[in-house]
Amino acid sequence: MAAGTLAEQRKAIEAAATISRVFGHLPPATIQVSTITPGQLDISLHDSLADFEAWRVALGMFSEWVDQRSQPGAMRLTVAGRFAGVEVKLVGYAPLLKAVA
Repeated sequence: MAAGTLAEQRKAIEAAATISRVFGHLPPATIQVSTITPGQLDISLHDSLADFEAWRVALGMFSEWVDQRSQPGAMRLTVAGRFAGVEVKLVGYAPLLKAVA
């Protein structure tokens, strides 16, 4: 179910603003406020698992929480936690390395 108003997304928007202030040194990411779950912030990183790790550590998400999956040509890491009172879903994508012959 989509959010009824922008006000319902306020906490997630404020969390995103706090992240940009506190963790301005982190690599750039795609940050989305969910319209399906208004209190959720979705953060995705592409092409670097090191960037994913930097974000995971900064947000205080434990490595034991990370779900690792392979998909055609890529690896996907996903972890969820809370920051500034909202649910945060962090997703990292990276190309699979080709085996050296």
